[in-house]
Amino acid sequence: SPAAYDFVANVEPCSHDSKLQETRLRAGLLRQDWPNVLRWLDRLPADEQASERWRYWRARALHEQGDAPAANQIFRELADSRSYYGFSAADQVEMPYHFSPNKTPVDPEISHRIEQSATVARIEELLALDRTNSARREWYKFTREMQADELMAAAMLAKAWGWHDQAIFTLARSDYWDDLELRFPLEHGKPVKKQAQATRLDPSWVYGIIRQESAFNAAVRSHAGAIGLMQLMPATARFVSKKLLKQRNHTKAQLKIPENNILLGTTYLRHVLDKLQRNPVLATAAYNAGPHRVSKWLPRQQLPADIWVELIPFRETRQYVQRVFTYASIYDHRLDRKLTRLSERMPAIRGTEQLSASANTSVSL
Repeated sequence: SPAAYDFVANVEPCSHDSKLQETRLRAGLLRQDWPNVLRWLDRLPADEQASERWRYWRARALHEQGDAPAANQIFRELADSRSYYGFSAADQVEMPYHFSPNKTPVDPEISHRIEQSATVARIEELLALDRTNSARREWYKFTREMQADELMAAAMLAKAWGWHDQAIFTLARSDYWDDLELRFPLEHGKPVKKQAQATRLDPSWVYGIIRQESAFNAAVRSHAGAIGLMQLMPATARFVSKKLLKQRNHTKAQLKIPENNILLGTTYLRHVLDKLQRNPVLATAAYNAGPHRVSKWLPRQQLPADIWVELIPFRETRQYVQRVFTYASIYDHRLDRKLTRLSERMPAIRGTEQLSASANTSVSL
């Protein structure tokens, strides 16, 4: 409300109160109150001002205020980053995306030492016996104290085994981010392509969701009970099977089979896409937080997608959406597809007033 915004705009937060500072910045973004956004950005702690997130919004505010040279300088600097804000900034100044893939550098001696370890032999046997939980515990203990060069070698070994989630997570602990082949596998290509075609979905988007949901661990089960590559809750799987596909329900064991999971996951993704303006931004948020929540988060007036994503009230869902769309761009690169830029993937979010007017027009016709 205007009264609430007036209060937030005029209260003076303590210098360490980042929660209130972020709240009023997000309130300013909702109203596209660019002068106040710039003023409040200046009051953030220096380390937060230097983050990609707030540098991007400073540039957006400067551009909206007519200072294109200052805005474009920041956009160009951010565009060197392979990230959500880097790709978003590249769109603002029509620069190419920064992928720069490089294979993981591995010391052959370290690699040989790790491969000859008795622990590695034990882990390999546990995986062969499908005792994955025991294998994961052994792997965690084995890699827990490793240095960066050892982690790189271990990640490459996990990749060679087809143990993609552990390869991804182990490499991440080394702080080496440029091996896109390892970090973004192309597993399950046939079912992804088949179901993407059947549901008229972008395969890079589907891959981005799989990468974020499970990191290609087909047997994973979350604490909440979601299962498999696309992390389906059993209740969601029942709904998709019975209501959308007119099939018998899949058992929990069947949800771990990649072909089944991708069939149900893509069908559900198509369902929420059709329910939510056919907007992939809303559908992605709904896949994480549920369509009912996303319906409540719709703005009154149309908003640019980057603003709406920044305003998602759940930090987990906000980061989920940002990562999925970043990963989708990377999968365009991995699949040798024509790049679909974030500005194309993320159309504006129509407001409830606009939707109501459209519905009334349809009724009158």
